[in-house]
Amino acid sequence: MPHGLPPGFRLGRPASGAYLPCMPVVPSRSLLARGATDFIYVATGLPLGIAWLTVLATGLALGVGLAVVIVGFPILAISMVLWRWGANTERERAALVLGVPIARPQPAPAKSARLLDRAIACVRDRRTWRDLGYMLLLGPVGISAGAIAIGLWSGAFAALLAPAVASGAPAGSLLDDLDSAGMAAVAAASIPLAVLAAIVTRGLAAGCAALAQGLLAEDRAELEQRISSLKATRSGAVDSADARLRRIERDLHDGAQHRLAYIAMELGRARAKLATDPDQVDALLAEAHDESKVAMRELRDLVRGIHPSVLSDRGLDAALSGLAERASVPVEIRGGFEGRLPPAVETAAYYVVAETLTNVGRHSGATAAHVELQRDGDQLVLSIGDDGNGGARRVAGSGLDGLAQRVEALDGSLDVQSPDGGPTTIVARLPCAS
Repeated sequence: MPHGLPPGFRLGRPASGAYLPCMPVVPSRSLLARGATDFIYVATGLPLGIAWLTVLATGLALGVGLAVVIVGFPILAISMVLWRWGANTERERAALVLGVPIARPQPAPAKSARLLDRAIACVRDRRTWRDLGYMLLLGPVGISAGAIAIGLWSGAFAALLAPAVASGAPAGSLLDDLDSAGMAAVAAASIPLAVLAAIVTRGLAAGCAALAQGLLAEDRAELEQRISSLKATRSGAVDSADARLRRIERDLHDGAQHRLAYIAMELGRARAKLATDPDQVDALLAEAHDESKVAMRELRDLVRGIHPSVLSDRGLDAALSGLAERASVPVEIRGGFEGRLPPAVETAAYYVVAETLTNVGRHSGATAAHVELQRDGDQLVLSIGDDGNGGARRVAGSGLDGLAQRVEALDGSLDVQSPDGGPTTIVARLPCAS
Protein backbone atom coordinates (compact mmCIF):
# COMPACT_ATOMS: atom_id res chain seq x y z
CA MET A 1 0.00 0.00 0.00
CA PRO A 2 1.42 3.43 -0.90
CA HIS A 3 2.75 5.40 2.05
CA GLY A 4 0.25 7.86 3.51
CA LEU A 5 -2.97 6.24 2.23
CA PRO A 6 -5.59 5.35 4.86
CA PRO A 7 -6.23 1.64 5.47
CA GLY A 8 -8.60 0.16 2.90
CA PHE A 9 -7.79 2.68 0.18
CA ARG A 10 -6.09 1.95 -3.15
CA LEU A 11 -5.35 3.63 -6.42
CA GLY A 12 -7.60 2.64 -9.31
CA ARG A 13 -6.08 2.50 -12.80
CA PRO A 14 -8.23 2.58 -15.90
CA ALA A 15 -7.20 1.34 -19.33
CA SER A 16 -5.72 4.72 -20.20
CA GLY A 17 -3.07 4.22 -17.52
CA ALA A 18 -3.91 7.36 -15.48
CA TYR A 19 -4.48 6.82 -11.80
CA LEU A 20 -7.85 7.71 -10.35
CA PRO A 21 -8.39 9.30 -6.93
CA CYS A 22 -8.26 6.99 -3.95
CA MET A 23 -11.50 5.09 -3.38
CA PRO A 24 -12.40 2.96 -0.35
CA VAL A 25 -12.25 -0.76 -0.90
CA VAL A 26 -15.51 -2.05 0.59
CA PRO A 27 -15.61 -5.80 1.11
CA SER A 28 -18.53 -7.49 -0.67
CA ARG A 29 -21.23 -8.74 1.67
CA SER A 30 -24.50 -10.57 1.26
CA LEU A 31 -27.77 -8.67 1.60
CA LEU A 32 -28.52 -10.48 4.87
CA ALA A 33 -25.13 -9.62 6.36
CA ARG A 34 -25.37 -6.02 5.21
CA GLY A 35 -28.87 -5.72 6.62
CA ALA A 36 -27.69 -7.10 9.98
CA THR A 37 -24.73 -4.71 10.19
CA ASP A 38 -26.95 -1.79 9.11
CA PHE A 39 -29.38 -2.58 11.92
CA ILE A 40 -26.58 -3.00 14.48
CA TYR A 41 -25.07 0.34 13.43
CA VAL A 42 -28.36 2.23 13.61
CA ALA A 43 -29.70 0.49 16.72
CA THR A 44 -26.53 1.00 18.75
CA GLY A 45 -26.76 4.69 17.89
CA LEU A 46 -29.73 4.92 20.30
CA PRO A 47 -27.90 4.05 23.57
CA LEU A 48 -24.68 5.68 22.38
CA GLY A 49 -26.53 8.88 21.49
CA ILE A 50 -28.19 9.00 24.90
CA ALA A 51 -24.91 8.30 26.71
CA TRP A 52 -22.77 10.83 24.79
CA LEU A 53 -25.41 13.55 24.86
CA THR A 54 -25.71 13.15 28.63
CA VAL A 55 -21.95 13.02 29.28
CA LEU A 56 -21.00 15.92 27.00
CA ALA A 57 -23.90 18.16 27.95
CA THR A 58 -23.11 17.63 31.63
CA GLY A 59 -19.35 18.04 31.20
CA LEU A 60 -19.58 21.16 29.05
CA ALA A 61 -22.21 22.78 31.25
CA LEU A 62 -20.20 22.13 34.43
CA GLY A 63 -16.92 23.13 32.79
CA VAL A 64 -18.19 26.43 31.43
CA GLY A 65 -20.13 27.22 34.57
CA LEU A 66 -17.19 26.53 36.91
CA ALA A 67 -14.50 28.06 34.69
CA VAL A 68 -14.62 31.26 36.75
CA VAL A 69 -13.31 29.32 39.77
CA ILE A 70 -10.63 27.40 37.82
CA VAL A 71 -12.26 24.03 38.60
CA GLY A 72 -14.06 24.15 35.27
CA PHE A 73 -10.86 23.93 33.20
CA PRO A 74 -9.96 20.37 34.29
CA ILE A 75 -13.57 19.36 33.63
CA LEU A 76 -13.39 20.87 30.13
CA ALA A 77 -10.06 19.13 29.51
CA ILE A 78 -11.51 15.77 30.56
CA SER A 79 -14.54 16.40 28.35
CA MET A 80 -12.26 17.16 25.39
CA VAL A 81 -10.31 13.94 25.92
CA LEU A 82 -13.60 12.03 26.11
CA TRP A 83 -15.13 13.44 22.94
CA ARG A 84 -11.94 12.94 20.93
CA TRP A 85 -11.78 9.35 22.15
CA GLY A 86 -15.47 8.95 21.34
CA ALA A 87 -14.92 10.32 17.84
CA ASN A 88 -12.17 7.76 17.26
CA THR A 89 -14.48 4.93 18.37
CA GLU A 90 -17.13 6.27 15.98
CA ARG A 91 -14.60 6.15 13.14
CA GLU A 92 -14.12 2.47 13.91
CA ARG A 93 -17.87 1.82 14.29
CA ALA A 94 -18.55 3.34 10.86
CA ALA A 95 -16.83 0.29 9.35
CA LEU A 96 -20.10 -1.60 9.95
CA VAL A 97 -21.62 0.38 7.06
CA LEU A 98 -18.64 1.71 5.10
CA GLY A 99 -16.73 -1.57 5.13
CA VAL A 100 -13.55 0.09 6.44
CA PRO A 101 -12.98 2.46 9.37
CA ILE A 102 -12.73 6.18 8.72
CA ALA A 103 -9.03 7.08 8.75
CA ARG A 104 -7.99 9.19 11.72
CA PRO A 105 -6.77 12.62 10.60
CA GLN A 106 -3.22 13.61 11.47
CA PRO A 107 -3.16 15.64 14.71
CA ALA A 108 -1.95 19.22 14.55
CA PRO A 109 1.70 19.27 15.69
CA ALA A 110 2.51 21.10 18.92
CA LYS A 111 5.40 23.56 18.92
CA SER A 112 6.94 21.85 21.92
CA ALA A 113 6.53 18.73 24.02
CA ARG A 114 5.23 20.62 27.07
CA LEU A 115 1.76 19.58 28.23
CA LEU A 116 0.43 23.16 28.07
CA ASP A 117 1.63 23.66 24.49
CA ARG A 118 0.12 20.36 23.42
CA ALA A 119 -3.19 21.31 25.04
CA ILE A 120 -3.19 24.68 23.26
CA ALA A 121 -2.43 22.98 19.94
CA CYS A 122 -5.34 20.61 20.54
CA VAL A 123 -7.72 23.51 21.27
CA ARG A 124 -6.61 25.34 18.11
CA ASP A 125 -7.02 22.26 15.96
CA ARG A 126 -10.25 22.53 13.96
CA ARG A 127 -10.48 18.74 14.08
CA THR A 128 -11.23 18.96 17.81
CA TRP A 129 -14.34 21.02 17.17
CA ARG A 130 -15.50 18.92 14.22
CA ASP A 131 -15.28 15.89 16.50
CA LEU A 132 -17.32 17.71 19.13
CA GLY A 133 -19.93 18.69 16.55
CA TYR A 134 -20.38 15.09 15.48
CA MET A 135 -20.55 13.76 19.04
CA LEU A 136 -23.25 16.30 19.91
CA LEU A 137 -25.20 15.47 16.74
CA LEU A 138 -24.90 11.78 17.55
CA GLY A 139 -27.37 12.38 20.39
CA PRO A 140 -30.51 13.48 18.48
CA VAL A 141 -29.59 11.74 15.22
CA GLY A 142 -28.62 8.44 16.85
CA ILE A 143 -31.64 8.45 19.16
CA SER A 144 -34.11 9.22 16.36
CA ALA A 145 -32.63 6.80 13.82
CA GLY A 146 -32.27 4.01 16.38
CA ALA A 147 -35.84 4.44 17.66
CA ILE A 148 -37.25 4.33 14.11
CA ALA A 149 -35.28 1.22 13.10
CA ILE A 150 -36.01 -0.65 16.34
CA GLY A 151 -39.68 0.30 16.15
CA LEU A 152 -40.13 -0.92 12.57
CA TRP A 153 -38.33 -4.22 13.13
CA SER A 154 -40.18 -4.76 16.41
CA GLY A 155 -43.48 -4.28 14.57
CA ALA A 156 -42.47 -6.74 11.84
CA PHE A 157 -41.47 -9.43 14.34
CA ALA A 158 -44.58 -8.79 16.45
CA ALA A 159 -46.80 -9.32 13.39
CA LEU A 160 -44.93 -12.51 12.44
CA LEU A 161 -45.24 -13.95 15.94
CA ALA A 162 -48.87 -12.87 16.48
CA PRO A 163 -50.47 -16.25 15.66
CA ALA A 164 -48.11 -18.03 18.06
CA VAL A 165 -48.93 -15.78 21.01
CA ALA A 166 -52.64 -15.22 20.24
CA SER A 167 -53.74 -18.00 22.61
CA GLY A 168 -52.24 -16.17 25.55
CA ALA A 169 -53.64 -12.75 24.61
CA PRO A 170 -55.82 -11.03 27.26
CA ALA A 171 -59.57 -11.17 26.77
CA GLY A 172 -60.91 -8.25 24.75
CA SER A 173 -57.51 -7.45 23.17
CA LEU A 174 -57.01 -7.03 19.44
CA LEU A 175 -55.53 -10.49 19.00
CA ASP A 176 -58.33 -12.08 21.02
CA ASP A 177 -60.92 -10.65 18.64
CA LEU A 178 -59.24 -11.95 15.45
CA ASP A 179 -60.23 -15.23 13.83
CA SER A 180 -57.84 -17.54 12.01
CA ALA A 181 -58.11 -15.55 8.76
CA GLY A 182 -57.30 -12.36 10.60
CA MET A 183 -54.32 -14.00 12.24
CA ALA A 184 -53.06 -15.13 8.85
CA ALA A 185 -53.45 -11.59 7.49
CA VAL A 186 -51.49 -10.16 10.43
CA ALA A 187 -48.70 -12.70 9.89
CA ALA A 188 -48.64 -11.97 6.16
CA ALA A 189 -48.39 -8.24 6.89
CA SER A 190 -45.03 -8.88 8.58
CA ILE A 191 -43.43 -9.45 5.16
CA PRO A 192 -44.05 -5.99 3.65
CA LEU A 193 -43.37 -4.45 7.06
CA ALA A 194 -39.99 -6.24 7.20
CA VAL A 195 -39.19 -5.06 3.67
CA LEU A 196 -40.07 -1.51 4.68
CA ALA A 197 -37.97 -1.84 7.84
CA ALA A 198 -34.99 -3.09 5.79
CA ILE A 199 -35.27 -0.22 3.29
CA VAL A 200 -35.65 2.40 6.02
CA THR A 201 -32.79 0.90 8.04
CA ARG A 202 -30.53 0.93 4.96
CA GLY A 203 -31.35 4.58 4.36
CA LEU A 204 -30.81 5.50 8.00
CA ALA A 205 -27.50 3.62 8.11
CA ALA A 206 -26.30 5.29 4.92
CA GLY A 207 -27.33 8.71 6.22
CA CYS A 208 -25.68 8.26 9.61
CA ALA A 209 -22.52 6.91 7.99
CA ALA A 210 -22.47 9.85 5.56
CA LEU A 211 -22.76 12.25 8.50
CA ALA A 212 -19.87 10.46 10.24
CA GLN A 213 -17.73 10.57 7.11
CA GLY A 214 -18.55 14.22 6.50
CA LEU A 215 -17.50 15.34 9.99
CA LEU A 216 -14.96 12.73 11.09
CA ALA A 217 -12.96 12.25 7.89
CA GLU A 218 -10.40 14.74 6.63
CA ASP A 219 -12.00 17.58 4.69
CA ARG A 220 -10.55 19.32 1.66
CA ALA A 221 -8.71 21.97 3.70
CA GLU A 222 -7.09 19.34 5.92
CA LEU A 223 -6.10 17.24 2.92
CA GLU A 224 -4.55 20.25 1.20
CA GLN A 225 -2.67 21.14 4.37
CA ARG A 226 -1.44 17.59 4.72
CA ILE A 227 -0.34 17.46 1.08
CA SER A 228 1.58 20.71 1.56
CA SER A 229 3.19 19.31 4.70
CA LEU A 230 4.10 16.08 2.90
CA LYS A 231 5.66 18.03 0.04
CA ALA A 232 7.77 20.04 2.46
CA THR A 233 8.87 17.05 4.55
CA ARG A 234 9.63 14.87 1.54
CA SER A 235 11.62 17.69 -0.03
CA GLY A 236 13.53 18.06 3.23
CA ALA A 237 14.14 14.30 3.31
CA VAL A 238 15.59 14.41 -0.21
CA ASP A 239 17.85 17.33 0.76
CA SER A 240 18.94 15.52 3.92
CA ALA A 241 19.71 12.32 2.02
CA ASP A 242 21.68 14.29 -0.58
CA ALA A 243 23.70 15.97 2.18
CA ARG A 244 24.47 12.58 3.75
CA LEU A 245 25.64 11.20 0.40
CA ARG A 246 27.93 14.21 -0.08
CA ARG A 247 29.33 13.71 3.43
CA ILE A 248 30.00 10.02 2.74
CA GLU A 249 31.70 10.91 -0.54
CA ARG A 250 33.81 13.55 1.19
CA ASP A 251 34.79 11.18 4.01
CA LEU A 252 35.80 8.50 1.53
CA HIS A 253 37.76 10.94 -0.62
CA ASP A 254 39.53 12.74 2.20
CA GLY A 255 40.05 9.75 4.48
CA ALA A 256 40.10 6.13 3.40
CA GLN A 257 40.92 6.84 -0.26
CA HIS A 258 44.08 8.79 0.64
CA ARG A 259 45.17 6.14 3.10
CA LEU A 260 44.67 3.34 0.58
CA ALA A 261 46.67 5.33 -2.00
CA TYR A 262 49.46 5.77 0.55
CA ILE A 263 49.43 2.02 1.31
CA ALA A 264 49.69 1.26 -2.42
CA MET A 265 52.67 3.61 -2.74
CA GLU A 266 54.44 2.07 0.26
CA LEU A 267 53.89 -1.42 -1.07
CA GLY A 268 55.27 -0.32 -4.44
CA ARG A 269 58.38 1.12 -2.80
CA ALA A 270 58.83 -2.05 -0.75
CA ARG A 271 58.54 -4.18 -3.86
CA ALA A 272 61.17 -2.05 -5.63
CA LYS A 273 63.62 -2.43 -2.70
CA LEU A 274 62.93 -6.08 -2.05
CA ALA A 275 66.13 -7.27 -3.74
CA THR A 276 68.48 -4.39 -2.85
CA ASP A 277 67.51 -3.18 0.62
CA PRO A 278 65.61 -5.81 2.71
CA ASP A 279 65.88 -3.74 5.93
CA GLN A 280 64.09 -0.79 4.30
CA VAL A 281 61.42 -3.15 2.98
CA ASP A 282 60.54 -4.22 6.52
CA ALA A 283 60.09 -0.58 7.61
CA LEU A 284 57.95 0.20 4.56
CA LEU A 285 55.74 -2.83 5.16
CA ALA A 286 55.33 -1.87 8.83
CA GLU A 287 54.18 1.61 7.84
CA ALA A 288 51.77 0.18 5.25
CA HIS A 289 50.41 -2.24 7.86
CA ASP A 290 49.80 0.53 10.41
CA GLU A 291 48.16 2.70 7.77
CA SER A 292 45.91 -0.18 6.69
CA LYS A 293 44.62 -0.57 10.26
CA VAL A 294 43.79 3.14 10.39
CA ALA A 295 42.02 2.88 7.02
CA MET A 296 40.03 -0.13 8.23
CA ARG A 297 38.97 1.76 11.37
CA GLU A 298 37.84 4.74 9.30
CA LEU A 299 35.90 2.49 6.92
CA ARG A 300 34.30 0.70 9.87
CA ASP A 301 33.22 4.01 11.38
CA LEU A 302 31.89 5.12 8.01
CA VAL A 303 29.87 1.93 7.54
CA ARG A 304 28.53 2.26 11.08
CA GLY A 305 27.44 5.77 10.18
CA ILE A 306 25.51 4.50 7.17
CA HIS A 307 23.67 1.74 9.05
CA PRO A 308 25.06 -0.07 12.10
CA SER A 309 24.73 -3.85 11.97
CA VAL A 310 23.79 -4.02 15.66
CA LEU A 311 20.64 -2.01 14.88
CA SER A 312 19.47 -4.63 12.41
CA ASP A 313 20.58 -7.63 14.48
CA ARG A 314 19.66 -6.65 18.05
CA GLY A 315 17.37 -3.63 17.82
CA LEU A 316 17.31 -0.06 19.04
CA ASP A 317 18.05 -0.70 22.74
CA ALA A 318 21.34 -2.49 22.00
CA ALA A 319 22.36 0.10 19.39
CA LEU A 320 21.76 2.99 21.79
CA SER A 321 23.71 1.21 24.53
CA GLY A 322 26.63 1.01 22.12
CA LEU A 323 26.34 4.74 21.40
CA ALA A 324 26.33 5.50 25.13
CA GLU A 325 29.50 3.45 25.65
CA ARG A 326 31.35 5.27 22.86
CA ALA A 327 30.17 8.77 23.83
CA SER A 328 32.74 11.28 25.07
CA VAL A 329 30.59 12.12 28.14
CA PRO A 330 28.79 9.75 30.53
CA VAL A 331 25.36 8.87 29.10
CA GLU A 332 22.49 7.31 31.04
CA ILE A 333 19.89 5.28 29.10
CA ARG A 334 16.43 5.52 30.67
CA GLY A 335 13.19 3.76 29.89
CA GLY A 336 12.78 1.35 27.00
CA PHE A 337 10.21 -1.05 25.56
CA GLU A 338 9.87 -4.60 24.36
CA GLY A 339 9.68 -5.70 20.77
CA ARG A 340 10.93 -4.15 17.56
CA LEU A 341 9.86 -1.00 15.78
CA PRO A 342 9.56 -0.46 12.02
CA PRO A 343 13.08 -0.33 10.52
CA ALA A 344 12.72 3.27 9.30
CA VAL A 345 11.72 4.40 12.79
CA GLU A 346 14.61 2.55 14.46
CA THR A 347 17.07 4.05 11.97
CA ALA A 348 15.76 7.59 12.45
CA ALA A 349 15.79 7.24 16.26
CA TYR A 350 19.35 5.88 16.18
CA TYR A 351 20.68 8.78 14.13
CA VAL A 352 18.88 11.36 16.24
CA VAL A 353 20.67 9.99 19.30
CA ALA A 354 24.00 9.51 17.50
CA GLU A 355 24.13 13.02 16.04
CA THR A 356 22.90 14.62 19.25
CA LEU A 357 25.48 12.85 21.43
CA THR A 358 28.19 13.82 18.94
CA ASN A 359 27.11 17.47 19.23
CA VAL A 360 27.04 17.16 23.03
CA GLY A 361 30.64 15.99 23.06
CA ARG A 362 31.86 18.63 20.61
CA HIS A 363 29.96 21.81 21.40
CA SER A 364 27.95 21.73 24.62
CA GLY A 365 30.59 21.60 27.34
CA ALA A 366 28.38 19.08 29.15
CA THR A 367 29.60 16.69 31.82
CA ALA A 368 26.68 14.24 31.56
CA ALA A 369 23.80 13.38 29.25
CA HIS A 370 20.79 11.10 29.23
CA VAL A 371 18.65 9.34 26.63
CA GLU A 372 15.07 8.41 27.50
CA LEU A 373 12.75 6.21 25.42
CA GLN A 374 9.07 5.60 25.96
CA ARG A 375 5.96 4.66 24.03
CA ASP A 376 3.10 7.17 24.00
CA GLY A 377 0.24 5.40 22.27
CA ASP A 378 1.36 4.81 18.69
CA GLN A 379 4.33 7.15 19.02
CA LEU A 380 7.93 6.66 20.10
CA VAL A 381 9.03 9.57 22.29
CA LEU A 382 12.81 9.99 22.34
CA SER A 383 14.32 12.56 24.70
CA ILE A 384 18.03 13.46 24.77
CA GLY A 385 19.25 15.93 27.39
CA ASP A 386 22.53 17.30 28.70
CA ASP A 387 23.76 19.73 31.37
CA GLY A 388 25.79 21.84 28.94
CA ASN A 389 25.81 25.49 27.95
CA GLY A 390 22.67 25.44 25.80
CA GLY A 391 22.10 27.76 22.88
CA ALA A 392 21.38 25.03 20.32
CA ARG A 393 19.13 26.22 17.50
CA ARG A 394 17.60 24.69 14.42
CA VAL A 395 19.01 26.73 11.54
CA ALA A 396 18.65 25.93 7.85
CA GLY A 397 21.52 23.67 6.79
CA SER A 398 22.59 22.86 10.35
CA GLY A 399 22.88 19.40 11.86
CA LEU A 400 19.70 19.89 13.88
CA ASP A 401 17.88 20.88 10.69
CA GLY A 402 19.03 17.63 9.06
CA LEU A 403 17.79 15.61 12.05
CA ALA A 404 14.45 17.42 11.97
CA GLN A 405 14.08 16.69 8.25
CA ARG A 406 14.80 13.01 8.83
CA VAL A 407 12.15 12.85 11.58
CA GLU A 408 9.56 14.91 9.68
CA ALA A 409 9.95 12.65 6.65
CA LEU A 410 8.31 9.95 8.82
CA ASP A 411 5.49 12.32 9.89
CA GLY A 412 7.20 12.91 13.22
CA SER A 413 8.34 16.06 14.98
CA LEU A 414 11.55 17.33 16.59
CA ASP A 415 11.46 19.87 19.41
CA VAL A 416 14.61 21.68 20.61
CA GLN A 417 14.61 23.28 24.06
CA SER A 418 18.01 24.88 24.64
CA PRO A 419 18.00 28.22 26.45
CA ASP A 420 21.28 30.09 26.72
CA GLY A 421 23.14 28.72 29.72
CA GLY A 422 21.45 25.32 29.37
CA PRO A 423 20.35 22.69 29.88
CA THR A 424 19.44 21.31 26.43
CA THR A 425 16.65 18.84 25.75
CA ILE A 426 15.80 17.49 22.31
CA VAL A 427 12.55 15.57 22.00
CA ALA A 428 11.74 13.54 18.87
CA ARG A 429 8.29 12.04 18.34
CA LEU A 430 8.07 9.28 15.74
CA PRO A 431 4.95 7.34 14.72
CA CYS A 432 5.76 3.70 15.35
CA ALA A 433 2.59 1.90 14.28
CA SER A 434 3.68 -0.87 11.92
